Amino acid sequence: MKLQDVNYICKLIYESFHIPVIFLNEHNHLEFEFASQTIKNPFYTSTQDLLKQFQLNHEHYPFPLLVKSEYYEHYFIIQVRNLNQYKGMIIVGPALPSELSNERLAALVNDMPVQKGLVEKLVHYYELLPRTSNLKFINISMQMYYMLYQKTLDPANIMLKNIEAGEHIVQIEDPLTTISQKRENVSFHHDFIYEKRLFQYIKEGRKDEFLKVFKLSPDKGELGVLSKKSQLRSSKNLAISAITLATRAAMEGGLQHEIAYTLSDLYIQNLEDLTNMKSVDLFMEQALSDFADRVRKHKHQRYSKPINMCINYIYTHLYEDLTLTTLANLIEMHPNYLSALFKKEVGISIAEYIHRTKVDEAKSLITFTDYSLLKISTILNFHDQSYFTKVFKKYVGVTPKKYKQNNTESV
Repeated sequence: MKLQDVNYICKLIYESFHIPVIFLNEHNHLEFEFASQTIKNPFYTSTQDLLKQFQLNHEHYPFPLLVKSEYYEHYFIIQVRNLNQYKGMIIVGPALPSELSNERLAALVNDMPVQKGLVEKLVHYYELLPRTSNLKFINISMQMYYMLYQKTLDPANIMLKNIEAGEHIVQIEDPLTTISQKRENVSFHHDFIYEKRLFQYIKEGRKDEFLKVFKLSPDKGELGVLSKKSQLRSSKNLAISAITLATRAAMEGGLQHEIAYTLSDLYIQNLEDLTNMKSVDLFMEQALSDFADRVRKHKHQRYSKPINMCINYIYTHLYEDLTLTTLANLIEMHPNYLSALFKKEVGISIAEYIHRTKVDEAKSLITFTDYSLLKISTILNFHDQSYFTKVFKKYVGVTPKKYKQNNTESV
């Protein structure tokens, strides 16, 4: 890969999306930059001062790294490598999330230890920054990555890989025996379908699916502004609301009430000690995903290791053709013995469990997507739509078409 090719790709991205693009060589020196001279963060006296926060190690990251600065700016970083040799990195940003309103900007500035003379400059800087949704920002990173390496990526996997790469998450202590006090009736105040899907995954103990949806927040709908004077306070109040709803979802999923309430208390107590919005956002993500993980573990405590392996495989390969033979080969057990063991521990046959799980997934797809019923039956590997309808009605009591009509009316 030649330097002029990298330069050309960076220029294309800048001219297409009007988001600043910088390239640092392997010695972390500024090689070139595409940016408007009018957009300058007043807290940085120079470009070099700005770049100090991006002094990363040269460990190989074969995906875009997503970064949020202490000033709420969003960036993504893509390493440039040639024959596996590190040649530098491209930094795209800053940008702001599209849902950040002027009112929230004012509250954000109010939380910062800003000298009086810098307030107006900072507000003006934020007003000039490009706005883009989280999903669009990730799509831009995917586009640049493909231009550089001709490799396709998946948005959800990018988010999960960033989590694995190591975001600094505040650790909390294990739950004690304290029983929670009365809970107020609160609302997460986001797009209703998005909210419903999030907490359904917590209830079902599906942590990976929860993280994918949580990270890829929808373009429609805004988070509630729960404090007009302080953006940090608003973020904390929002996190408390989300933790409260997640507590209820986890209890509905089978987590013991005392454990769920104690966790909720500890999360909220630790949340109040945080001093910036980035740590609040990361902490809320950890808290909610921890609830999902605990529900999953609680559900699996009832079964032996081979049966848990089968259940995990069914959940993660739900869109494939699942058979008893496949599962038996997975755990190296005779199909007849596995069939008997599964029926003994779970109470239903493997075939019925697969059907129930696929029907539950079909209900989610009907509720949360605009897929046709034919497409849903096809991607879930039912032999034909009439068989899908028959199985769905057996467990739900109505046909998929009727379920879709009822669900649409309720929303």
